[in-house]
Amino acid sequence: MEEKSRGKQGKKFLQDVSNIAGKRCLMILHRFWPFLGGSERQFLKWATVLDEKDCSVSVFTTNVWDNDFFYYPEKKYIKESKAKIGNNIKIKRFRIFHLPNKNALLQFLSKLPSMTIKFLIGNPYIFVPGFYLYMFLIAVFLPKKFDFVIAGVFPHYYLIYPAYFYARLKKIPFILVPLVHFGEPNSDENLSLFFNKKGKYLLKNCDYVLTITNNEKEKLAADGINSAKIKVSGIGVDETANTQNDVDKFRKKYNIDSPYVLQISTQTHDKGSHHTVEAMKVLWNKGVDIKLVLIGQILSEFESYLLSQKSYVFENTVILNYATEKDKNDAIEGCEVFVMPSKSDSFGLVYVESWLHKKPVIAAYCSGVTEVIDEGINGFFVPFGDYEMIAGYILKLLKNKDLAQKMGEEGYKKAKNNYLWEQRIKSFYKLIEGLKI
Repeated sequence: MEEKSRGKQGKKFLQDVSNIAGKRCLMILHRFWPFLGGSERQFLKWATVLDEKDCSVSVFTTNVWDNDFFYYPEKKYIKESKAKIGNNIKIKRFRIFHLPNKNALLQFLSKLPSMTIKFLIGNPYIFVPGFYLYMFLIAVFLPKKFDFVIAGVFPHYYLIYPAYFYARLKKIPFILVPLVHFGEPNSDENLSLFFNKKGKYLLKNCDYVLTITNNEKEKLAADGINSAKIKVSGIGVDETANTQNDVDKFRKKYNIDSPYVLQISTQTHDKGSHHTVEAMKVLWNKGVDIKLVLIGQILSEFESYLLSQKSYVFENTVILNYATEKDKNDAIEGCEVFVMPSKSDSFGLVYVESWLHKKPVIAAYCSGVTEVIDEGINGFFVPFGDYEMIAGYILKLLKNKDLAQKMGEEGYKKAKNNYLWEQRIKSFYKLIEGLKI
């Protein structure tokens, strides 16, 4: 009865939002559908709900698929420059331009005393000239095409700044979604990229900031960003995503004949992928019968790490560079423990997705993630890089099935009570509904 009542309240809230019908939203993001990482899922959800309320959405993004394509032209990219999904969500992809000796050239040019140049070609040294030209043309020479802009995420300043330029020239609301990765507690390592002068300039001059967690809001406010314009939008999951799972089919498809630990992420050092493998090596050397399943794009530095491993690592590891949503949910349903000991997440949506399958999770101490997971109740934390502790927690959960089940159930309760889109989307609607457009 409680769930039905909550559902009716959510539907009523959506019906009350009417002033965005007929409006035009421009969304800016470094990557978008069909690739679905955390920020891509969030922007897709926002685009979908706006689309359902008859607000047309244009998404300007890059042609990147593999994250490494930002720097290496031989990696996978999306060939189609345009796409349309939903009722009226139009996607326009701009090509990443790979110059010979690009980084050295861009680093040299970024030293010029121009704020615009520093935004467009400075660190992280990604060059998208077609996007710059297009944004300049529609800002300067064409009538207003959009009524408000939603742009993210840090450190993709080279995309956000032209969107900010457009919004200011056309005098329309500019909503910034930074997703700041503050990294490990008491560490400034990430700040030079995710919270530098460029980021602070955009944060101070935008109309609104949408954060994922209260932790992110508090840290931004503590650094001088006007707290009145910071709104916690949250992020959510669809409860129906974990229905009709077929674990046996997944196991058979990928020849998995043992219990397994799962990590879903971009496979890279900052996501803790190396440390997960090292933790598993500890267990394998103790004779523990357990496999490792890795789902997510393998970046070059992790690929090099893997190629240096002994044969038994490959014999006990299933690597899926990309998996369908069905395979992903089947994989979570069948795993013993979900592990992602990352230091570069502002939230970690996949922990919540794992909780919907009643799985315990293991994470590293990392900015907003500490707001999501309750230590010892629905998951465990480790210091980033401490693979011995990861191995210890995995073994503890393997040996104590009652504990693993209890932690998974506690996670499920938290996901249901706090992180379903029906609950989390309201603050986003409230902000958009209040825009003067």
